[in-house]
Amino acid sequence: MIDENDIERVAVAARDLPPAEGTYLETDYIKNLLETVLDYMMQTPVVVRSLEYFHANRWDEIRTVDDLERTFERFPDDKDGNVALAFHLWGNRHWTRAHQLRDLARFFRSIGVVDAETLKSWAHDSNFRNDFEGRVKGLGPAVYQWLVMRQGVDTVKPDVHVHRFAAAAVGRTLSDDDVVEVVVKAAARLGVPAHELDWQLWEAARGGALPYPTN
Repeated sequence: MIDENDIERVAVAARDLPPAEGTYLETDYIKNLLETVLDYMMQTPVVVRSLEYFHANRWDEIRTVDDLERTFERFPDDKDGNVALAFHLWGNRHWTRAHQLRDLARFFRSIGVVDAETLKSWAHDSNFRNDFEGRVKGLGPAVYQWLVMRQGVDTVKPDVHVHRFAAAAVGRTLSDDDVVEVVVKAAARLGVPAHELDWQLWEAARGGALPYPTN
């Protein structure tokens, strides 16, 4: 359970972080699907290269979910087929991510989330436990949080950096839900949007400058 002392400790620890330099909103539907299955537990340069490959080689031919589904039909949904699909889409062998992309597209199609507008509406009206948990094997709460943040939902994602920062500030291990709660409330105390504080933490971690306070 998060209390006022926890919130204050995280706010104090985050007070001197430099402002975020970038913005991470994403309005392209297909790119959001790709980022959802690629951008977790994978090194940032690999994610960047994968998306750059897609943009250079497949962007013009895959602009809608219909285009994406037609692409899926060209490759069997087994390991060899998904290795080939991964090479086709992003130039690497991350075949499990290709399989997740099929499942994610299938899930969103089943609930009518088929373009940028419906994705944004779903993101603002959904929550992880009721609307995403268990829908695509391997995609958990941090993936969901990052997806909805890219649609403008003002929250944070409980990734390893945010977990470590918050746990160090409060002096104990926290659940994903506790991390989200304490960082969102700390952001409000600091007078900044929660997603902006998340970006500050991520950029500081990426640059090797994220402080891990000791309680």
